[in-house]
Amino acid sequence: MRILYDATPLLMRSAGVKNYHHALLVRLLPRLRPHQLRLFPFLDSVGRNHNERSNYSGAATLPRLAAVLASNYLRLPVGEWAARKADLFHLTPHLMHPPSRPRLTSMVHDPTPLLHPEWHTAGNVRYFRHFAGRLLPRLAGIIVPSQAVKRDLAEHHPRITVIPHGVDPDFFPPGPLEPERRAYDLPDRYLLFLGSLEPRKNLATLLDAYRLLPEELRHEYPLVIGGASGWKNRPLRRRLQAEQAAGLRLIGYVPPAALPLVYAGASVFVFPSLYEGFGMPVLEAMAGGAPVVTSNLSALPEVTGDAALLVDPRSPSELAKAIQRVLGDSELAERLREAGRRRARELTWEKTALATKAFFEQI
Repeated sequence: MRILYDATPLLMRSAGVKNYHHALLVRLLPRLRPHQLRLFPFLDSVGRNHNERSNYSGAATLPRLAAVLASNYLRLPVGEWAARKADLFHLTPHLMHPPSRPRLTSMVHDPTPLLHPEWHTAGNVRYFRHFAGRLLPRLAGIIVPSQAVKRDLAEHHPRITVIPHGVDPDFFPPGPLEPERRAYDLPDRYLLFLGSLEPRKNLATLLDAYRLLPEELRHEYPLVIGGASGWKNRPLRRRLQAEQAAGLRLIGYVPPAALPLVYAGASVFVFPSLYEGFGMPVLEAMAGGAPVVTSNLSALPEVTGDAALLVDPRSPSELAKAIQRVLGDSELAERLREAGRRRARELTWEKTALATKAFFEQI
């Protein structure tokens, strides 16, 4: 079988989705024999992963992105040229006009541009609506990372396969914490949120919950917030700047190499997202040994199992009570740490790669 894999996300500035494609491809390529896999648009390797930029040089990136845009807006048959000998093309929403001959598959991480367009930019919504309206009906099969996403897409397609994400082994054995504490001015104890600053991450409710904690707890446990700049967040940014004096620490984007130690130092990882197709930050935090308080919505309950405290993310008081409960009960915190590590060890990229290979063979 000859597979053409749309690796356009590797050419872009991105975090979660790009991390998924890179981690999967690194493990999938050595395990695909006797099948062949090539990368679209005309890439020779997955490169070293960089969230803040393309994985390739500017000279390699620009013409390939131009080829995708030429296909999308000028209708040049770039996909047809690339897939001349392919049996299967695994596409992403970035390519609006995929080839007609091979069987088509895709991976849907997060259907919220369709379910909650108010949480996204106009560009994200436009691309996903085109994907759902024009491309989903043509797919021979879809991969999703959770039963939650499968339920939300069930009316749009009959052949959906759930393949959970994995977690990198680097998140498990944290080393000495002092270098990262110095780099980010992290205290000995802190609450942690990591994620892009966008509406569905529900940071305003987290700030409300933090204000409900007793003053002595806020003094002892500052709230550290890290993540990329995101979108639709001007009021949130103003509030974050205004409340920095009230126990908040804004550390901005955290590079992948530093993430394991930042997670491992957290007294509680708090993630009150309103929707996650999977929830990689929660899995990474559990692997790093941080007790987790997270949302009882979308995929987060199935990812965490019994290894987290689940709350209504729309309730600041419920969120504050859960945080205070973990901080005040060392036995509970230790149980959550152990259960989190145990759950995280069940989810590996190797399992994801083998299940993806089986999916391609089935299609």
